[in-house]
Amino acid sequence: MTDAWVDEYELLVSTLASEYYRKYPVTETEDIRQVLWVWFLTHPVKYTEWSKLPPKDKERLIARSLRNAALKYCEQEKARKIGYDISDLYYYDSSVIEAFLPSIIGNTYEIPSKIKDLNFKFGKSGEVTDGNNWLVLRSDIEKAFNRLAEAKQNILRIKFSAENYEWSDLGKELDTSAEGARKRVERAISSLVKILGGWRTYSEPDVIESKEENEEHE
Repeated sequence: MTDAWVDEYELLVSTLASEYYRKYPVTETEDIRQVLWVWFLTHPVKYTEWSKLPPKDKERLIARSLRNAALKYCEQEKARKIGYDISDLYYYDSSVIEAFLPSIIGNTYEIPSKIKDLNFKFGKSGEVTDGNNWLVLRSDIEKAFNRLAEAKQNILRIKFSAENYEWSDLGKELDTSAEGARKRVERAISSLVKILGGWRTYSEPDVIESKEENEEHE
């Protein structure tokens, strides 16, 4: 570990270690800190390449990777200490959330047709479409939707109350551009994912990802 890393990221590492310890008290703050410093040692290519970017982009990418490393370690530790299989965890993918939003907003209870094409697993209990799995997902997403700020609820109501609603039309409705409308919907969906427990952790090789892979982890 170089002194430059310590000087530059001591505050971020300490802040994240404390944050994830509060979320996962079965862990130890110092162990989380160690995991975060190890990220720098095991990802020299990414650190070097990201250091060439504008400071704001560099900090965003490094913070995202450190959060992933902290979350992955904490989830594994919690599973190990409590005694369950980490594969039992279910993560609410944005595509699943978007598939359910029209029925939640329209207050209907038939299984969304898009869900049948997603092929997601509901923990070890089988496909999302099996038995009452889809009803459990719908209930969780509806509860999370009701916890959103009213402004974000309204954005999603406009977007998902009509089929094939164009971004340009949504932009006019929200008094912004098509890209601005898309970003607002993405932020609202992101808030739902956070309420539902956050994103699935991912393995992070020390290679520079394509733009598409990068966006998947945002």
